[in-house]
Amino acid sequence: MSLILSIETATATCSVALHNAGKLVAHTALLTNRSHAEYLMVIIEDILKISKHDRKELSAIAISSGPGSYTGLRIGTAVGKGLCYGLGIPLIAVPTLEAMANGMRPFTDADTLLCPAIDARRTAIYTLIADQRGHIKKATHIALLDSETYIKSLPDQKLLFFGEDAIKCKHFFMNHKNIHFIEGVCPSAIPIGPLAFAKFQQQLWEEMATYEPCYISQFQEK
Repeated sequence: MSLILSIETATATCSVALHNAGKLVAHTALLTNRSHAEYLMVIIEDILKISKHDRKELSAIAISSGPGSYTGLRIGTAVGKGLCYGLGIPLIAVPTLEAMANGMRPFTDADTLLCPAIDARRTAIYTLIADQRGHIKKATHIALLDSETYIKSLPDQKLLFFGEDAIKCKHFFMNHKNIHFIEGVCPSAIPIGPLAFAKFQQQLWEEMATYEPCYISQFQEK
């Protein structure tokens, strides 16, 4: 049994999932404007209780590594590390946008490129470009949506912007016939589980003493 508890706190959504060998066992998500610190441990305990598992049965903790909310990522990381230290199990970090793309793959055409969108303030988003096989065509970056340079760099094939900030993309790209949009898709711990299990099998664990979430700012972006 490879029980992995996954935590997603990169945005306003507080999401926790339990997977066994990459297969979903239980999931809870809460959309709230209040701090994740208030609810995260309560959700984790409820997930374990409902699924009739004990903390000591967990094989690893997986966390969403960002980018996203600084505070949210710090809380998720702190809780994940605390559980790992207490239980003596490894910490696995899964990039937020890669997990979002993984979750959308079953619902799109084979020739569609996936662009998850998380708010980076003003006219910018955190995004990446991935294909249906999970290959990353353009790694996580900040896209300035009003930049001609970014618009010209978009591929000619079908491309889907989705996520909480897809509406911002729609404002800039709605006249591009090959670009489509799905609004209201929140980051979730569900697609983190299978990616975390793949890393677990390869022992791709984080060094807890030095691990930090992926913080990106417009000042860092080149």
